[in-house]
Amino acid sequence: MDKINIIGLMTGTSCDGMDLCLIECRVVNNIPVGEIIKTKYIKYSNDFTKYLLELNNSSISKISQAHMDLGKLWAVKINDWITKNNFNIDMIGIHGQTIYHNGTHSSVQIGEPLYISKLLKVPVIYNFRIKDIINEGQGAPLIPIVDKWIFNNEKEDVITLNIGGISNITILSKDKEPLGFDTGPGMSLSDLYCVKFLSQQYDKGGEIALKGVFDINTVDKWIQNENFISANPPKSTGKELFGVDWIEKNINPSISHENNLANLTYFTSLSIALNIKNIHKSKNTSVYISGGGINNKSILKNLTNLLPEYKILSIDEKGIHPKYKEAYGFAMLAASNYYNIEINAKSITGAKDTYIIGEKTVWR
Repeated sequence: MDKINIIGLMTGTSCDGMDLCLIECRVVNNIPVGEIIKTKYIKYSNDFTKYLLELNNSSISKISQAHMDLGKLWAVKINDWITKNNFNIDMIGIHGQTIYHNGTHSSVQIGEPLYISKLLKVPVIYNFRIKDIINEGQGAPLIPIVDKWIFNNEKEDVITLNIGGISNITILSKDKEPLGFDTGPGMSLSDLYCVKFLSQQYDKGGEIALKGVFDINTVDKWIQNENFISANPPKSTGKELFGVDWIEKNINPSISHENNLANLTYFTSLSIALNIKNIHKSKNTSVYISGGGINNKSILKNLTNLLPEYKILSIDEKGIHPKYKEAYGFAMLAASNYYNIEINAKSITGAKDTYIIGEKTVWR
């Protein structure tokens, strides 16, 4: 089969819904090339989001049930989308809902893929992180692999930045292997603050944070206290480090919501900027941003001020909607599994050998 149609499913640490991206993929010079056909966001109910957010500290029985609940929900929602639009689908690629990640040691993504394969009658590629960890890698981030494919013909240095729950960057330099790693918090801390103190899922557009004033001394203290931020790559993290426990330890509830959120968005921005400047010294390099954080005006304002010698752009410039970059990425990684294209993630995750990423499951 020269071309295949693949749906990528991504559910981030905000647990607010599912991002779907349908692509048509082919291979050119052993590199997957994917063209986006359609995208879709399906929002979870507030109760279901709360249910998922609490899984980090839940019993094994609740986690097991959530694993099945997610698989059923995804299968039904994807099938509804396919049926409504009369799509022809060859394969699904799912990242899974991360509830625990400890780079090089273990990682847990839930959401039973066999529900999807049974209902849609197509193979599902999953377990992307686990194969990388077994191969002595961090298991994340994995989208830098896709970034190398997207910018394969680029002649100048490029940096990509994804601001999801956790922020990660890819640095692509001519004649060098790509470098990719997590920089620290993305939207996870701001979102958790909003859930805990404001009874809302997130600070829409960063409007509350924009009304506040960050305290540079407080943020500098946070930076100094987190060794992860200044650590050299490969490195990856999650809510185990930048989650509920961090909020309870570091947030002063007597400070206004506006100022607390301003501090949190500046913490995210400064973590990103320090990692970029520590690794990449070239001026006028384009930084292509994706992820939900691109809509947070406070973070973008901070990044523009912190990285004046870089060109801050949206991945939309490359024909990929910022919200669906990761869903697109896992569709592409699933395609690489189908085409038996070996992944070299050594400079990104530290994985020892080249390997075929992801596992395939088929209901039969």
